[in-house]
Amino acid sequence: MSTERAAEILNPAHRESYESMEPVNEACRMGRDALLLKIPRSPFPDGDKSILACPNCGSGEYLHNIDTARNVFCGQCGQAIKWEDDDE
Repeated sequence: MSTERAAEILNPAHRESYESMEPVNEACRMGRDALLLKIPRSPFPDGDKSILACPNCGSGEYLHNIDTARNVFCGQCGQAIKWEDDDE
């Protein structure tokens, strides 16, 4: 299902009859997955212990930008990153 179609189904003003609940369930799963990316999660050491990896996609390449500054979001999957020394 496309993102646009999921957004249409989840719009409270949208009215449509469905033969089954599967399109609605799929749209809800897509919305939940998108919301979970917005919840900051701490990176974890990958197999190389000296490199941190994204808790969602496992990539360690996209947690820092070209200037080696920490990113707020993973550059690969968009997961919000919570660094240990960030103030809450």
